[in-house]
Amino acid sequence: MRIVETVFVYRLTHGEKLAWHGRYHAHNDNEFEIHFFLCGTGSFLINTAKISIEDNALFLVGPHDFHSIVPEQVTSPLTYYAVLFELDEQLDNEIYLLLTNFIKQRSIKHYAADTNRFLFDELLRLSSPKQIGLKKSAEYLLYSLLFRWYSGDSPSVSASASVSAHKNTNTIIRNAMDYFKANMHKSITITQVAYMLGLSAEHFIRVFREEMHMTPYQYFMRLRTEAAAAELITTDLPVSEIAERYAFENQFHFSKVFKKCTGFTPTAYRRCYMQK
Repeated sequence: MRIVETVFVYRLTHGEKLAWHGRYHAHNDNEFEIHFFLCGTGSFLINTAKISIEDNALFLVGPHDFHSIVPEQVTSPLTYYAVLFELDEQLDNEIYLLLTNFIKQRSIKHYAADTNRFLFDELLRLSSPKQIGLKKSAEYLLYSLLFRWYSGDSPSVSASASVSAHKNTNTIIRNAMDYFKANMHKSITITQVAYMLGLSAEHFIRVFREEMHMTPYQYFMRLRTEAAAAELITTDLPVSEIAERYAFENQFHFSKVFKKCTGFTPTAYRRCYMQK
């Protein structure tokens, strides 16, 4: 395990701070993130699910899960901890399968006791760049907390057959994701991707949907939307040009997909996240 980043966000309401912490994004292979909200109300968007934020809510986000805090639905200031961490599929196999199994069951939101705020504060302190010698203890603490939170209700995870099947599926998903990333600016079909993987389109769609909780097409659209969203708030390019850059059929199609993914039109998203 490696803790990538630990942050504490106090009374998040609006402006540039919300634009950064609430941006629509996804993490890399083997990267997971947990958010523990101490107080505040709002909505947390994970792929296609919009879930209410409440006191002591604990959210688990997996690799490549698109997520954000929905700015317009922050109705009272949010205070929370977030920990981004990376797991090694072999060295951290047990906890890796445990968390991925929970995500597959769509057990995204849980509740943790209010006293957990002190444990998160300890994680924040130990994983600080100024405390390099103590970072390993932070990782052990997080490891312990993850088992405490997620092992109790988890269906059994083991058996070499399950591990083997998972690795095979994971290879398919990774190769598909790499292809999607390399072709974000092109118009490609799911049949093309399946052919590249040596699979039938039907089998590819089924395997991808079981693993990612969305179809390959939905993932590709969300990947393009994430990239387009970054350009909306970091450049002055016209919406029509951004739509063309990411091979959407036209500006109307781009706006329709973008709103479905983020809850905003491209223009509203740019206005909201670039606010001062």
